[in-house]
Amino acid sequence: MTQNEKDRKIVNQALVVCKIAKANGVKDDNTIALVIELANRLLTERENAETVYKFSGKVPNMFSLGERQIIWGDVDGTNMKLPVEEGQQGVWIPVEEA
Repeated sequence: MTQNEKDRKIVNQALVVCKIAKANGVKDDNTIALVIELANRLLTERENAETVYKFSGKVPNMFSLGERQIIWGDVDGTNMKLPVEEGQQGVWIPVEEA
């Protein structure tokens, strides 16, 4: 079971508890309920995030979907392809308007 699956199981259980509490008169602005809703939104973002690789070196802040990247074009005054070192794995979460 992946970490996302483990976290989803916990968050879903917490959401059920919140739903029961709200049905029994707990206000919607209850701090714990708000935190659980925030955790659900953040986990959803993480589940939908895309794995990318960040590269450093001659081209700063370069990202790719592959572990290695080749740059074509003019790099340091040369017109050639340049292999870039292996990238650092991470996730890409797009920034959207709220």
